[in-house]
Amino acid sequence: MKDIAAREFSKKILAIQEEERHRISRDLHDEIGQFSVSLGSALNIIEKEISKRNFDSALSIIKDAKTILANTAERFRTLFIDLRPAELGMLGLPSVLRELFSHYTKSHPLNIKFRENLAGVSIKDDMAITLYRVIQEAFNNIVKHAKAKNVKIDLLLKGGEIILTIEDNGIGFDTGAFFKDANIDKLGLRGMRERVDLLNGKFLLESKPKNGTKINVTFPIIEEM
Repeated sequence: MKDIAAREFSKKILAIQEEERHRISRDLHDEIGQFSVSLGSALNIIEKEISKRNFDSALSIIKDAKTILANTAERFRTLFIDLRPAELGMLGLPSVLRELFSHYTKSHPLNIKFRENLAGVSIKDDMAITLYRVIQEAFNNIVKHAKAKNVKIDLLLKGGEIILTIEDNGIGFDTGAFFKDANIDKLGLRGMRERVDLLNGKFLLESKPKNGTKINVTFPIIEEM
């Protein structure tokens, strides 16, 4: 029985890793491809305009190319954050989350309310990463699918447990039908649940069409400083 459980545990870890690699690979491919095409096209036009001595036109296109470069640099920064927030161990989870939320409010029309009471609480690295990834995946779904305007996040220590709640006012979905669908594009929420299960946490997802989505994650606290 222990060997079977260990194999299942390993399968879950590998599935989560492969899912994340697939997503990052796809995002990098899309971003680099789009950037290469846009910048290459701009350079070709600039070359032609300069050869015709149309310098004002060339300068205008150069400004557009600089905007493309700046936007692409911001997208790559987002992808690097997706890989792992470098400041997590140094600044702590709440501070890193505030930076993440700031990024989303600048990039999308979202009103985000965040509450936490983890000052003086030490969270083990694997739990902090899991909480971060759950929030990150929730926001990926919110901006891509939910059409939400308001998001409420609570990360609170209550009764010896850390409780994460993410609630949006988006379009919602049928959770029963969702988890029966094996579509590769729908593995994100399954990955959340698997991550939480691996650390013996509790994961609860509530959603209905036209009624928003609520995610609740609970972990026993490890230690306090």
